[in-house]
Amino acid sequence: MLADILPVFTTAFVTLFIVIDPILVTPIFASLTKNEMPRERLRIAIMAAAYSVGLLMLFGFAGNAMLHHLGVSFAAFRAAMGIILFIMGFRMFFDPDSETQAKTPGPKASARDNIAFFPLAIPMLAGPGAIATVMLLMGPGATVIDKGAALSAMVIVLMIAVFMMAFASRIGDALGRTGMNAITRILGMLLMALSTQYVFDGVRVGILEKISAA
Repeated sequence: MLADILPVFTTAFVTLFIVIDPILVTPIFASLTKNEMPRERLRIAIMAAAYSVGLLMLFGFAGNAMLHHLGVSFAAFRAAMGIILFIMGFRMFFDPDSETQAKTPGPKASARDNIAFFPLAIPMLAGPGAIATVMLLMGPGATVIDKGAALSAMVIVLMIAVFMMAFASRIGDALGRTGMNAITRILGMLLMALSTQYVFDGVRVGILEKISAA
């Protein structure tokens, strides 16, 4: 049983960790909550993770039904999301600062009443990349084990994000700008490899297997 779950969980965990990227979220969170007390920072981090779990579960269970209603095949969705994730990984690898800017909210975001939902849950933790990844992992053909592994990986990644946000200022000081950029580049390289596999799988199922069956 464990031998069946572990590879699926590992793939889901690595993909979601790279896409959600709590390391990149950490300095942005520190900037947004720089005037808050430690207890309030922890509360905001927990609420942001809770909102993110709810949003990702919604798209994980209902997103593929929406695709079916729109007449979009899952193979086409897999290939398209692979391309999008590849672009994200490309930016992370070659220009990590641009990825930070893409996730950084506008100047008035910190003045909003509930930053846990926006901009922390959306678009930082449960952004388009995370939504697409969850829909891929829980798509048609996914077994109960696959879905359970994806949900478990999602919750663990968000728990790690809460921990990192709670100690955001210390982690940012310890890693420094150079350290965070180096980690972002490594994660970007892994994301490009995973996303390329998604594109290959989408093309194989959507085109090559249909040609072979014809």
